[in-house]
Amino acid sequence: MELSYLLTPSTINIQPFINEEYHYEGVMFITIQLREEAKDNHLPVIGEIIQGALPNPVVIVFEKQGNFQIGTCLKRLNKVDMSQVVLEESYYTPWFQLDDDSETIHQFIKTIHITNMSFSHFFQFYKDIHLAVQAFQHTKAVGAFIVAEDEGARQLIAQIQAHEAEITKWKNKMNKETQFNRKVEMNIKIQQLTKQIEQLKQQLR
Repeated sequence: MELSYLLTPSTINIQPFINEEYHYEGVMFITIQLREEAKDNHLPVIGEIIQGALPNPVVIVFEKQGNFQIGTCLKRLNKVDMSQVVLEESYYTPWFQLDDDSETIHQFIKTIHITNMSFSHFFQFYKDIHLAVQAFQHTKAVGAFIVAEDEGARQLIAQIQAHEAEITKWKNKMNKETQFNRKVEMNIKIQQLTKQIEQLKQQLR
């Protein structure tokens, strides 16, 4: 694990953001080189430990065999113990390669390019990265790279994910069902949910 970059007001023209809940004086970029045998389901646990141990906002870059995964986490001050932080929400991109020619990768890299970031203060700067990571994570479910900047968009994405989970549940039930009429009923439910997902996706675009 290495500290790749540390952005502070002395290294970049961005002001700290400090209030009763948030303390964003800079942004740390940490790179973690993983062994080939490292399991993907361990990464969120590693990320949570690192984010909880460091009070400043951290962008974690996991690297394994030329593939990258980026994680971010919004955090606020613990009102009982101001030296500690409370982790609010974490997001992780899928694995990707920098030379991947896909539209999603292009959009993600463009969104987090320094020229497209907010320089108003470090909270907004970090949040721009966080929302881009969130958009990348949700690309498969949503069907497009969409940065959810407002609550309405976030609710639509949450509904899509809930419907996707519901479809998976019904498909599993249908595979175990032996009665033909019950299979038909379940398939109808799946089709209805699929239609609703498409309608929600249209509202996002």
